[in-house]
Amino acid sequence: MKKTMAAIVGLALLPGSVRAQTYGGAYYPTYGSPNSIQFQAVKAALDLESVEPEGADRMGPEGDSDTIGGALTYWGVPGQTGERYDAHYQHARRVFKGSRARLVIDVPVNVLHAGTITSPFGTEKGDTATLGTVSVGLELPAKSNWIVTPRVSYGVAAAGDYFGGNGELLTGSLTSRYQIRQIGRGDLVIGNSIAYTHSAKLITSQQFFAPTVNWVFRNGLAYQLPLKSRMFGRQTSLRASYVFTITTTDPVVYKHEHEFGLSFGVRTREAEQKNRFEQLRVGLLYTHSNLSFLPHSGYDAGTVTLGYRF
Repeated sequence: MKKTMAAIVGLALLPGSVRAQTYGGAYYPTYGSPNSIQFQAVKAALDLESVEPEGADRMGPEGDSDTIGGALTYWGVPGQTGERYDAHYQHARRVFKGSRARLVIDVPVNVLHAGTITSPFGTEKGDTATLGTVSVGLELPAKSNWIVTPRVSYGVAAAGDYFGGNGELLTGSLTSRYQIRQIGRGDLVIGNSIAYTHSAKLITSQQFFAPTVNWVFRNGLAYQLPLKSRMFGRQTSLRASYVFTITTTDPVVYKHEHEFGLSFGVRTREAEQKNRFEQLRVGLLYTHSNLSFLPHSGYDAGTVTLGYRF
């Protein structure tokens, strides 16, 4: 009860009672929202929908890679809709020659637009914020099909008063990816991640909110099926994924997120020695979440994703 009241009081402090009472901070860019840098950080730690190699390919000589990706999201809550434009760069390299461990650096950047609010309380024009995160992890092979990754990240949200002001977030996480080969004709990946996040004031000022600490748990499955059809003379595959995220400790307005993904990938030519795993993947992602204290007030988002590894 105390946490629920704290969340309601936090919303009441947001600039503009209309948007606080209408949809409960789906736009809030620092933490507690599927559009926040908190969610950006934990998704970089465990993303089962993107173009990622697994098992021996990820740990072997072919594991050295760079990846660029983009996504377009349309999201909506009762009384408001918005868009999010994502760009993502990843650099992954073996720590030294002959090593199976990889150093991984992720830099996701989002532009978040919150549209006009229409509610019984009135109408209010939306605004735009920019979010960015730098994440550094070390992928350690526990087995040929099992990877454990400790990771740290720093995120910053450049946002105006409409969003509650600028914000920063520090995150530490530990992720496990375990591959089970040859289930039917495909492979199953089990992903688990635990993250600790703490709001910060290092270079920006954050208005209205006290320091916030959260433990975030992220778990999911992905099944990848090689297809008999070929494209441009290359092998193709279909991947279905589901990831569930729960945020605990200090109260947040969106505590649970469900992500359902379906993507299509294309391999490089089998004769090539480098990057034998999927080089290009395009997908669709659906995200759903409910307000912590208003179960029937939901957040829904549809995302088109594209990733290219080279």
